[in-house]
Amino acid sequence: MNNLEAAKQEVLNGCRLTIEKAFTVGTAGNISARVAGEELFVITPTTMDYAILTAEDLVVIDMEGKVVDGKYAPSIEHNLHRLIYLKRPDVNAVVHVHSTYATAYASIEGITVMPSIDIESINYLGGDVDRCPFAAPGSDELAAYTSDYLGKKAAVLMQNHGSTCVGKDMGTAITACEIVEKTCYSLFLINTMGKPIPFDAAFKEKAWNKYSNKFGVK
Repeated sequence: MNNLEAAKQEVLNGCRLTIEKAFTVGTAGNISARVAGEELFVITPTTMDYAILTAEDLVVIDMEGKVVDGKYAPSIEHNLHRLIYLKRPDVNAVVHVHSTYATAYASIEGITVMPSIDIESINYLGGDVDRCPFAAPGSDELAAYTSDYLGKKAAVLMQNHGSTCVGKDMGTAITACEIVEKTCYSLFLINTMGKPIPFDAAFKEKAWNKYSNKFGVK
């Protein structure tokens, strides 16, 4: 299996996992993987059911945004993925989903951050996760907001939209999606009783530096 074939398999694995974990509804969301050793990435096509996708359906794009292979149009968020790969050489997989709790939490007026409330959200995500402003799906503005607000973390919430998670491989990117969804759900529970207890900033930084290479990115 060459590097392009491996990247396509990563994307198909990501599609399967988002279905299994109920992170996707209909054709919402998009998934990509960097092609190792080349200035290319593979991404899901627009408006196609993940359950029936094959390797031949996936689209290959270069880092200038040009489609170099594929019989279908790429996801409208392909520029979002491209900007993340350009800004984050440590990232090899990007998963954008409209999962229930992440989307709900990202749609609360006044929310600007998803605070880290447990060890997993620090070790896997890098601590508190920012919410980027709303912009139209597929727009250059949304691509810029998402890639900027992601920063050096493994996830970013998208206002009234969902989340985007990244990883050194597809497995870690999917795990980041799981931790975001779990954290948002937990915050809904916590906020019915009180407020989350904040972590010490020094501990969060130390833990992320220790575990990021193992669990996430960097």
